Amino acid sequence: MAKNVIWIGLAIILAGLFVTGCGRTETAKQQAVSGSAAGATIKDSTGREIKIPAKLQRVIVLNSSTFNVITAIGAADAVIGVNDSTQQTEPAAAKLAVFGTFRQPNVEKIIEARPDAVLGTSNINPAQVKQLEDAGITVLFFELYLPSILQEEIFTLGKLFNKEAEAQKYADFIMRYQQLIEDRVKDINPQDKATVYFEGYGDYSTVAKGTGGDELVNRAGGINIAGQENVKYPKVSAEWVLQKKPRVIVKTVSSNSRAMGEGYTDRTAVKAVYDKVISRPGWNELAAVKNNKVILLAQDIGTTPEGSIIGMLYMVKTMYPDRFSDIDPYEIYKQMKKEFYHVAAKGIIIYP
Repeated sequence: MAKNVIWIGLAIILAGLFVTGCGRTETAKQQAVSGSAAGATIKDSTGREIKIPAKLQRVIVLNSSTFNVITAIGAADAVIGVNDSTQQTEPAAAKLAVFGTFRQPNVEKIIEARPDAVLGTSNINPAQVKQLEDAGITVLFFELYLPSILQEEIFTLGKLFNKEAEAQKYADFIMRYQQLIEDRVKDINPQDKATVYFEGYGDYSTVAKGTGGDELVNRAGGINIAGQENVKYPKVSAEWVLQKKPRVIVKTVSSNSRAMGEGYTDRTAVKAVYDKVISRPGWNELAAVKNNKVILLAQDIGTTPEGSIIGMLYMVKTMYPDRFSDIDPYEIYKQMKKEFYHVAAKGIIIYP
């Protein structure tokens, strides 16, 4: 009888351990879904220390580059809404709800949606950030336009969404080509470096130190002719450009032009943009125009995560064709689209 009691007791203990084990397994599964790093502290792109929410299944993203990386690391299912331009430029966001612009989000609509977090840029009005935080919504800033800190930002997003392995893979892909560029241009003598005029979406809107465009030029082995200007995004004149005599001209073209980018295949439209640029008064005398060293980059590969290698590769091929004759940026772009975004590349991202 005593032996029976012992066996019954052991059976009860084992059953309890089995139930506990199942409970722990289920808890582990739940943590994997909501983020194993929940409660940990991370730094966003502005250096703010933020505690990762215990649950991260409903996120609103107000920055197209941030959404782009979230997609690349396989976390887009957590996004319930975006800003207007992200919906227009990111195919994976086409059917998501819109919550205002990246500078002016619709705070009331966001609070009503009750997301676990809002990811935007530091351009958001501080008063609006306070409104969201007062409503119990975590706000994080990610810029993702500076190649120098891009890897760190990708890793932070990986930790935030419990996609660290995927973030590592994506960052490694980018860093491999950034390193290739660095290795091939590092021995160029300063006097032999190409001088570059980098223009944004607007006519004669250029970039100085501290901007993504300036970093792209410098990392590609060029000299930004506006690099020493005293504002980040100076507006210059036709005469100023003519005086600087750039050997290479790079212009980024907004998707709003409906001429370049994923999905746009009509070369007539982009040729019209190009012809308008090179026919500016006096530009026919510039070495960049004379030597066919003027290129247009689609918004997709401008100051974006993809642009940190694809845009830069097109720039270095234009500046130093002999050093990069074996590199086909579009083949790398196709691989990137297939491997990380699971789509086929289709569109005009460079011209001519």
